[in-house]
Amino acid sequence: MCESIRHRGPDDQGVYTDARMTLGHVRLSILDLSDAGHQPMKYGDRVIVFNGEVYNFEEIREVLEPEYAFDSRTDTEVVLKAFDKWGLEAVDRFVGMFAFAVYDKKASKIWLVRDRVGVKPLYYYYDGESFAFASEPRALKVWRPGLDIEPRALCEFFQYGYISSGLSAYEGVRKVDPGTCLEFDLQSKKITQRRYWSILPFFRKPKFEKSEEELVDELEALLIDSFKYRMVADVPVGVFLSGGIDSSVVAAILQKHYGNIHTFTIGFEEARYNEADWAKKVAAHLGTTHTERYLSAGEAEEILKHFVEIYDEPFGDSSGIPTALVSQVAKEAGVKVVLSADGGDEIFCGYERYWVSYGIGKKVFMLPGPIRKLLAWTMERIGAERASKLIKIRNFAHKYNLLSEMLKDDDWRHFYEKLVHSAKAYQTDRLLGCEVENGESGFEVGLREHPMQGMMLWDYHRYLPDDILVKVDRATMYHSIEGREPLLDHRIAEFMAQVPFEYKYRDGQSKYLLRKVLERYLPKELIDRPKMGFGIPMFEWFGAELGELFERYFAREDDRVNMEYVRKLHAEFAAGKPVNVNLLWFVLVYLMWKER
Repeated sequence: MCESIRHRGPDDQGVYTDARMTLGHVRLSILDLSDAGHQPMKYGDRVIVFNGEVYNFEEIREVLEPEYAFDSRTDTEVVLKAFDKWGLEAVDRFVGMFAFAVYDKKASKIWLVRDRVGVKPLYYYYDGESFAFASEPRALKVWRPGLDIEPRALCEFFQYGYISSGLSAYEGVRKVDPGTCLEFDLQSKKITQRRYWSILPFFRKPKFEKSEEELVDELEALLIDSFKYRMVADVPVGVFLSGGIDSSVVAAILQKHYGNIHTFTIGFEEARYNEADWAKKVAAHLGTTHTERYLSAGEAEEILKHFVEIYDEPFGDSSGIPTALVSQVAKEAGVKVVLSADGGDEIFCGYERYWVSYGIGKKVFMLPGPIRKLLAWTMERIGAERASKLIKIRNFAHKYNLLSEMLKDDDWRHFYEKLVHSAKAYQTDRLLGCEVENGESGFEVGLREHPMQGMMLWDYHRYLPDDILVKVDRATMYHSIEGREPLLDHRIAEFMAQVPFEYKYRDGQSKYLLRKVLERYLPKELIDRPKMGFGIPMFEWFGAELGELFERYFAREDDRVNMEYVRKLHAEFAAGKPVNVNLLWFVLVYLMWKER
């Protein structure tokens, strides 16, 4: 099991075992590079294995030092002794990203704890008798080679391009939810879980009644404190810089208040995907040490060969390819810790789909419910194929089916979920014969403020931890470097939950309050530009390579996927007809993963 995740910790390995429990750990040395940081680490009757960082460990250590002696300069030892002092309540004091397990031999219990947002992964397996956990599913697959595919997870993957809802690709393997502690009693063989943190209660608090200037001042001070914490390390640290608002804020604040920042950017020859020129301008203005690398089709093809090895589960976000390369570039530059500015879109309101969905939804919901449902029923009776013979519009059948689905919705949550499905319900029904219903409670909390806030919370609980953070964690750890997320300090999320929505999106301008902070560091011409996202020119690159993979894998049969439907879509794609290319990509990723 340790060997299967060696890439996550190539510097050291340790095993603890007794009659009931075996704990294994592979170490990526970031703090106290000496042998004193070896894990599993023991104190009294407790043993810990720890992944991640508790950035404020020195302050917690000062509180503990009157009662406890310390043998290392690691945060691991602080976490272990904080747990001894305060029990599970210790986690309320931690600022950081972490997944750890504490085994108490005397109590015959083991506790698994995951950080508030879910930056660090934590999976577990329980069949009523045997209990196991790991940072990645591959280790559990080594332990239980016969694990079958989880059908519901597969349906989620084809709908969204990632697996959420606490599921994994394997039956019996689940994720510990963000902000959650799981307790396993070795005597009763029972699992209990409790949520120690959620962002939702902070949205129920009164909104701040402060001036814009006061809010900007408070947010800036909070960002400075949060970002400086992420520089705690005994190894070189770098920043991924795209030139967008989020990464520019991180680089700008750290360059001014910390200094000598090393920034890294990936560029593309294809202009509509390339942000490297903007990143270079931002780096030049700030005076960072800047490394730029253009990703070629050849390099991308090489990463594509290892894509399912890097991400371990079916994972459809193709921007994982440049993320893997920028991690490789940082590693080659001698950096062992990189800061990535994820989370800004979900916290400050940055995705274009928020205001686009809101604009469409307002028009749809103007129609009374009975009329919407009658229209949907009528459209289904007519059928997309018959309607497309009468109306000659490009991709009309897809638009027709999507509209008929959305007309059935009675609320904003279902409406938004339909829009963010990469594969629509009618497509997954034909592909797998299934559709997933999520029931995200955060949407209702956000809806009291604004439908767009509901969308942001939906993404904060699903898209962020199960797509974005998976992408960065696996890509960085595959190259044995640590990715940190400075915008995901829980104190920033708590603060923004009490900020009125008008400071997140105002008069067509996204991330309003964050922009005001950035204007103190950069000229407006480097800030006010269209958002690009971290996409890749997939078909410009992989025209031949991807076509060859499509041909090879789509010729196969599969016991879960309707390959006849896949081949029909592929034939239409090859003929130049508009099809859901993401769905073809998802099928390819699934088949490559299954083969592995």
